[in-house]
Amino acid sequence: MIVLSFSLIAMMQAAGNQAVMPAAFFYGAAAGPIALLLAIHDRIHIATSVPAMTLMGMFLFGGGVALLLGGYFDSLFISQKNSTSILRVGWIEEPAKLVPPLAVALTGRHLTKAAGVALGLSCATGFTIMESMAYAWKSIANNGGAVGAGTILLIRGLTTPFSHLVWTGLVCAVAFGAWQIRGRAVVTIPIIAAFMTAALLHSLSDGLLILDIPQPARLLFLVVAAASYWLFHRATRDLRPQAAPATEP
Repeated sequence: MIVLSFSLIAMMQAAGNQAVMPAAFFYGAAAGPIALLLAIHDRIHIATSVPAMTLMGMFLFGGGVALLLGGYFDSLFISQKNSTSILRVGWIEEPAKLVPPLAVALTGRHLTKAAGVALGLSCATGFTIMESMAYAWKSIANNGGAVGAGTILLIRGLTTPFSHLVWTGLVCAVAFGAWQIRGRAVVTIPIIAAFMTAALLHSLSDGLLILDIPQPARLLFLVVAAASYWLFHRATRDLRPQAAPATEP
């Protein structure tokens, strides 16, 4: 997908065919998140815990709703004049990404830990792909050119799987794990702790990338990404692939 994205950008630069720009942006934005989804499914087979149409709806519409909510409240509470306001982003976008999975949980369906992780990752994937494409279009609008936009997509494609996806996956793993036991959606201390951890990691990650700090300190972003994935992995390590049904000889 990354190769195809850059091939489309190269063709666009050479031939001047701007019509392929959305496809180039989509492939670049989706490469990293899709790769992580496949790796997680290969480990715990979460995609089999929820009907395919539900996951597709969570990806397309859940991600869109999360972006709608996150974008609206970002515009209210994030100021271009106050750089430190970027530290509020985690407390805005993390709740936004949890709204669609919570809406499903409140119906009483798919109240299992595996299903919650699948729903959360699907919603976060839709959110992060569309957000990455938005950053690419913003680069074009700021005269960054297609190559600059492609560079942004490459960087985000390598980083967002270990940020947006695992933060939402972490909270959903803890929440749906508790709801599976209780049989309904309730607020518990572990769920609040997981949410606060995800929001703090999100804000810290954004702060390290955007605030005016020494360049060596920005490398701590990699530490935040590694810690985020480690927490998600620990929260889901009890999930096991479902055994395939035996087939008759």
